[in-house]
Amino acid sequence: MITVQRILSTASAILLFALCSCQEDGVDGQVSMTCTDIVTFAGNDNGNALFTFQKVDDSPLITLRSQISINTDEYPAGTRMLISYNPPENRAYTSGDVRLIGARTITQSAIYTEWSPDFDAWDRDPVYVYSTWRTGNYLNVHVRLTYSTEPRLFCLAADPATLDTPWPDVYMVHTMASETDNHDRAYYASFDLSPVWDQPGVEGIRLHVANSNLDKHIFTFARQH
Repeated sequence: MITVQRILSTASAILLFALCSCQEDGVDGQVSMTCTDIVTFAGNDNGNALFTFQKVDDSPLITLRSQISINTDEYPAGTRMLISYNPPENRAYTSGDVRLIGARTITQSAIYTEWSPDFDAWDRDPVYVYSTWRTGNYLNVHVRLTYSTEPRLFCLAADPATLDTPWPDVYMVHTMASETDNHDRAYYASFDLSPVWDQPGVEGIRLHVANSNLDKHIFTFARQH
């Protein structure tokens, strides 16, 4: 039996922390760039939280060092987060010391490589896809889903019959516990593709989504050579 993946965070989720600053801007004032990225919390180093991520696809790994620590009992190393920060020397996508503005956890799980009967109804409840992109072994999504307090199945599952091919078929499974007529909320999620992506001979994946935004239901992600 597959364990349901509970939606952990929403667009209005409480920040782990919030730091406020007021900086003069304008023609003669300093303007600080603010970046927002999905990252992996890599633990604390001498009281400073470290985050790693890749800008897109197979670009170089970036390491950010913040000015505060994070409670590893509540948020262990490996936790995927959405963070906002001022980059080093106002240079985006550069490793170095950053000023962390805010952060929150997002839904995360590894892709399933064994098919379950729970996945047969993968397209029963549509997903409104704002965007989806790959950063290294992670597939990230920004989606809108029907709000519900009941647990739901929300995950990625690979078709086992395609795992030995250069382009495995992957399905975004979204099935709610019951039919719900409610408003939608925006969510971020990050799925670890490693069990599929690291297989020899894999050149990319085809992601199938019951997308209710535009007429696009297959997204392709290729390995960069």
